[in-house]
Amino acid sequence: MGVSSGRLRVSDLSFQVFRRPIHPDWFTTRSFRRVDHRAFSADLRIIEGGHALLFRSGPLCLVEVLAGPETALPEPGLLFHCHIRRERSTHLRPGGVVEYQSCIDVERTDPEVFRHLCDEAALDAGRDFLFHRFRSSNRLAPAPLSHLHIEAQASTLSIHAFHSFPDECAIVRTQSLFELNPTLSKR
Repeated sequence: MGVSSGRLRVSDLSFQVFRRPIHPDWFTTRSFRRVDHRAFSADLRIIEGGHALLFRSGPLCLVEVLAGPETALPEPGLLFHCHIRRERSTHLRPGGVVEYQSCIDVERTDPEVFRHLCDEAALDAGRDFLFHRFRSSNRLAPAPLSHLHIEAQASTLSIHAFHSFPDECAIVRTQSLFELNPTLSKR
């Protein structure tokens, strides 16, 4: 399943955004962190195959999921869906309460560069990161890993995700920005 097995390919991944909460039981969570601010809260998860981000501000809820086909999600509330094959971006303004932007990119490298990028990502894991190293399917290859860099401010949440796929020497990167409408963040 997911990043950890080597069976899943990058092209099997999908990126989805929902305007409704999705129960955590839908995911196999490997690492979790909650971010609480006065104007919003967020539940961040590294899951098999990618990540799940739940952002709440008042009655608004947005959920971003990067996962493989083994994570079958319900369709109600789906705002955006794409497969991970090339660079993609999206910009949504659900309900005028929050501006949501994301960019997804896949980088394929030679094995030496891939190993270097994975080593750097593992060294970067710190206080503002959520990190998980999966079990490797090949003892000679770097272990698959995922990390989320979290930047939270009064009215914005920015998340930079890094997911490695050693069998393909591929890195999937996402950047997500949740920004509250300035008039609402003053309340």
